[in-house]
Amino acid sequence: LRAIKSVLVVAGSLKREERGRPEEQILMRALRDFNLPKIVTNDVPIFLGLISDLFPQLEVIKRLNILMFIFVCLQVTQLEELLAVRHSVFVVDNVCDIKTSFLKPVWTDINPKAVTTDELFGYLHPATREWKDGLFSSTMRELTSMGHDGPKWIVLDGDIDPMWIESLNTVMDDNKVLTLASNERISLSPSMRLLFEISHLRAATPATVSRAGILYVNPQDIGWSSCMQSWTWYCLKKPSSMWLHRSNTSQTYILSAR
Repeated sequence: LRAIKSVLVVAGSLKREERGRPEEQILMRALRDFNLPKIVTNDVPIFLGLISDLFPQLEVIKRLNILMFIFVCLQVTQLEELLAVRHSVFVVDNVCDIKTSFLKPVWTDINPKAVTTDELFGYLHPATREWKDGLFSSTMRELTSMGHDGPKWIVLDGDIDPMWIESLNTVMDDNKVLTLASNERISLSPSMRLLFEISHLRAATPATVSRAGILYVNPQDIGWSSCMQSWTWYCLKKPSSMWLHRSNTSQTYILSAR
């Protein structure tokens, strides 16, 4: 139901922006744009084929030949669209440097695996019964008390663990409230977002996954070969440029004058 609601929110936003556009086109675009970021590259043609079956009269993009710089711009756009409808987003990628390349605003970065659950969310001291604030709870309280209305992101950089992710369920759903063991409740402000930099979702339950948007960063679209393809494409677009050919016996690219 959360996924259906998010698609309808996107469709409603598109309808308000383009009132003259047919509803079939709006629904197709909402389904495509909302689900495409979470699908691996090999499954994109299958997904677009299903969209074509649902909307046979509409033209759907069949292939995504994305160069490096276009790929990063596309990921930024997809992240922006996800954050418009979800306040929590999983950024899934096995290579951490590409995520850092497009997650560069003012943020607060936390590694939840580096501390215990008590150190993350706080605890009552067993002897003094004094409340000891945690890293996440103190960060969230600090960002909530900030006066400016600019974006405030909490980035949890580390794979999901049921020991701590379950404590964030009420923050990730529509309640947007962190309930501590001291019965204190800290609410997310409208400008606050939660981002999870993870490499997989194996330890996440379906209930947790449904509470957040998913942005999948395909490792095949990054690396030196993508930069080489981007540079080659730029050179071939110029009539008097140099050209590259690949050696059949090795992975060497040879630069020759045209």
